[in-house]
Order: sequence, then C-alpha cells, then structure tokens
Amino acid sequence: MATATHSPIDALAATPVAEPETEQPLIRLDLYPSAVRLTRYAGLAETSFLVSPLDLAAAWSQMPVASGFLPPNTLFWQRQEGAELLAVFVPGRQWSVQGAGGPLRLPLPPLVFIGQAQSYAVFAVKRRPTGPAADLYHAPLPNVWPSGQICGGNTPFPHCSAATIGAALALFLEGSRFNRHLIQGKSRAFPADVYQLWQALAGKRRFPLTQLVPTHRQLAHIMR
Repeated sequence: MATATHSPIDALAATPVAEPETEQPLIRLDLYPSAVRLTRYAGLAETSFLVSPLDLAAAWSQMPVASGFLPPNTLFWQRQEGAELLAVFVPGRQWSVQGAGGPLRLPLPPLVFIGQAQSYAVFAVKRRPTGPAADLYHAPLPNVWPSGQICGGNTPFPHCSAATIGAALALFLEGSRFNRHLIQGKSRAFPADVYQLWQALAGKRRFPLTQLVPTHRQLAHIMR
C-alpha cells in the first residue's frame, strides 16, 4: 500500500489558526514550485519581488527557539516535525511494577527514556551517557519492541514535553500493567522470558548489569 507523504506546509495547514480581522499583513509569501515571491506592505504601498528559498530558509533559521526549563537529567532536546524530541537519563533504582502475575518491587538498570509527541521509547545503559557514543541495551521490560519503542496499548501517554515526560515515565513503569507481550531477548540468563529474570530479582536492591543485552546501537542513532 502506498504511503502518503506530507510537507511541512501540509502540517501547518492541518493546524488552523484564527485569522486576524482588522490587521493588515506586513509580509506575504507566495510559494510556487520553482520560486518564492515576497510581498512587503507599508501602508497602502506594497513591494513584491522574488526571493531565494535558501535565503528564506536562512532567515527563518535565525529566529530564536528556546526549550524553556528542562527536567533534571535531560540528555538532549530537539524539535522534529513540529514536535519536541526529549531524552532523559533515569538512574537505576527499585520500582514498583505491575507484572502479569501481580505487583513486584523490582530493581531496574539505568535507563534512557525518550519521547516525541505521544510516542515513547526506552533503552538500558550501564551508566549515565556522557556523549553520543554511549552504548544502548535492551530494556529488561516486556511491552518494548526490539527498536526500543514502547507498545503503549491503552496507556494514556501525555504529549511529550519538558513538563510531562516525568509523568509519562511514571505512568509507563508504575502506572500501567505489563503483560507477556515482547518478553524475549531482554536478559542473558533468561533470553526467552524476561519475567523469569523479574522473579529472580524481586526484592533485590540492584540490577546486575551483566544481564543486559546489547542493541548494537549508540545514543547517536536516536539523536538523528
């Protein structure tokens, strides 16, 4: 099946904004397949001329973009396709998780938790990343695809932002119930079923990092 592609202009058109009723525009841009025409208004006078798309893009790139206050342990912040892409480091500790067999108090390794729009991903790491070359490991959790993408099911994840990513993390680890979906390839000792690792670690204080399974990817792969 063919997949439709959409330009940034399509994305803008899909987000209607109330049009000013009394204000006169200062500048208007007309986009043609091979050119851009800029019209400048000054009172009743107007001046129109062709501009280079590259010059226009350079001018827009000078506009300030600010992230605002970022949560503690933020690794990086970007804006892609009109949505924030945010990654945070989560130190290893015990979590109260809801598994297929009931609640468990379980140690988890350090994690990298990433969100964009309402899509989230998670990876394990052995220590806090200090650069893009940090190695990523499969999070020892069900309901996570080999790509790191979280299978959210009916979990009402919030739209990712600096203000909501902490709530999304808590919702994923402690507010939702893990089932037996995607339980393979998450532990060296129990490659067929990560729940067996959970049972072995229930109540323990630290996660054994030797159990982590490498993804053969680095942090740089998710920063692109």
